[in-house]
Amino acid sequence: MLTHLEIRSQEPVLNGKSFGAVGAYEAVIGTARFAVDPKHTSNVPIVDLDLAPVNEAGLVTYCADFHLLKPVDASRGNGAVFYNVVNRGRHTAVATFNLATGANRPETVDHIGDGFLMQEGYTVAACGWQADVPPASDDEVNLLTLNVPTVDVTGPVACEILVDESTHLHSLGSRYHNPYEPADWQEEDAVLTVRAYPYDAPKVIARDHWVFDRLADERAGIRFDEGFEPGLIYNLVYTAKDPSVMGLGFSATRDFLSFLKYGEAGNPLRDAIDRVHAFGSSQSGRFLRHMLYQGFNQDEAGRKVMDGVMANVAGGAFGSFNHRFAQPSRHAGAHFDVFYPTEQFPFTDLPQSDLQTGEAAGLLDMCDEAEVTPKIFYTNTSTEYWNRSASLSHTDLLGQKDVEIHSDVRIYHFASTKHGPGDVPVNPNVALPPNTVNFRYGLRALMVALDEWVRGDLLPPKSCYGKIADGTLVTLSDVQWPKIPNMPRPERIRQPLRLNWGDRWGDGVIDREPPEMGEAYAVLLPQVDGDGNEVLGIRMPEVVVPLGTFTGWEFRSEDMGATDALIGLQGMWIPFALTDDDRLDDERQSLAARYQNREEYLGKVALAAIDLVEKRLMMREDVSHVVTRARQMYDWMTHSERR
Repeated sequence: MLTHLEIRSQEPVLNGKSFGAVGAYEAVIGTARFAVDPKHTSNVPIVDLDLAPVNEAGLVTYCADFHLLKPVDASRGNGAVFYNVVNRGRHTAVATFNLATGANRPETVDHIGDGFLMQEGYTVAACGWQADVPPASDDEVNLLTLNVPTVDVTGPVACEILVDESTHLHSLGSRYHNPYEPADWQEEDAVLTVRAYPYDAPKVIARDHWVFDRLADERAGIRFDEGFEPGLIYNLVYTAKDPSVMGLGFSATRDFLSFLKYGEAGNPLRDAIDRVHAFGSSQSGRFLRHMLYQGFNQDEAGRKVMDGVMANVAGGAFGSFNHRFAQPSRHAGAHFDVFYPTEQFPFTDLPQSDLQTGEAAGLLDMCDEAEVTPKIFYTNTSTEYWNRSASLSHTDLLGQKDVEIHSDVRIYHFASTKHGPGDVPVNPNVALPPNTVNFRYGLRALMVALDEWVRGDLLPPKSCYGKIADGTLVTLSDVQWPKIPNMPRPERIRQPLRLNWGDRWGDGVIDREPPEMGEAYAVLLPQVDGDGNEVLGIRMPEVVVPLGTFTGWEFRSEDMGATDALIGLQGMWIPFALTDDDRLDDERQSLAARYQNREEYLGKVALAAIDLVEKRLMMREDVSHVVTRARQMYDWMTHSERR
């Protein structure tokens, strides 16, 4: 339970600016103190909690940073907490939904943006949940973190390394988290291997060619005499000590939200909240999926915590969030980190069976049994299909049929988008800019729809994603990629395997590193049209009225190595040729053949945006934003410097 809040500061937002009928907002910042009984049934799933030190009352204590943006008069709000599951300590929700500049502590005009969440009357809350967030740097301050106990055990830990430029020294963690300390800095049994592709047989690097070392910031690292080569995949397995009880991130989230919703003494929102919505993007979306699966939407008193959940760009994955020596910042991709626990059975909300392993389960089994299932939106981009196995969340494991969707769930695919919302390029000399499609306008409308659904006012828009049955979700070989000069279809997508981490994995303990590899799960991809844009999903106006092909994938560059592999979570805009004379071998129509001029193009964009408004997939006030962006894209594409 949350025992109390220690408030360090309570300041007006934007000098007391009024947000419509809700009035002024204030920022409340401090520390949340927790104490949990390791024997309580709701806490038993937390791995190693039974080994953690306890106080005189037999409780495990820990604390987390928290941040609230709340109406000064909480009773004038809309009765809802909008909870941001922070991403590696970073506050993301205000920037996403307010069309604002990102900030871990939103406080300026640019940080607050258009004030959408405040105008709607939400209390925007955030609380640290990841216990290995690195210390603040010069350009990364006010991170929200979690302080939990460690336990006195040792065990195997894997550190996978992929660099984009050569280096001799690398952290034992990723750039996003503090690594576990080696139990023995001279360990002879530690093994460093290298391989070219994710599932290649590894080559062992001689033990006398590398040593454990420290980085400038004192984090544990590895120094390799020959240097880490870009594009190659290095994997170090070593014995570590003193793992954090990382699963307390789930109980911290549960108890913080329960306190805001039900708490009395010391609750700054007392009697003002009747529902809680949670938003998590990428890592944080996977956190929400995992949290629901392990039953943490029920508090210690048996009450529902989250009423609405938006798990954004999580794909079909969980995360390294609740096991011994968990590393939450690790995530598997098409080329990297494939042996970490991310894509794991079950993938679907309703139960299904894995004939390979004999497992049978659904992601929402525990929620359904306890009758605490929230209303859920899963929103994914093209990237999650190519690089995070999103199809597994709505197909069978063989990729042969679509599966039934839970009645409390909607699934939305933002067609032809990358992992994050796109920006209009400013440099006219970039041949292939990042994918520019901005789906934040869709997320804003869906947030309104989710709240309406939770309140019982209105059913949300129907799910919208590719299906096996109608040919809009297909195998890699069946994607009808058009002929575009120097742009082949990728052949190396994320292909998760059934992995075996040892006999104690069911209890959250890894004994086998790297894991034993089993059969692959079947991953499918959205079908594309003659322009290379995806045919089904929520098609934002930039996709309906295109200026080129928009992908959720991108190849690694020559400098980065492994040029046939996909780079992280990126995407591209491949502009059309301006005229037919410029097309050469490009199968796609030219810009001139599609639109007579900019005005015709912008008119079609406006109609596409209005169509989304009528479907409740965009708000009317955002139509002007979309048209403005379209004008900027058209002008960038036709700029004289690009001709």
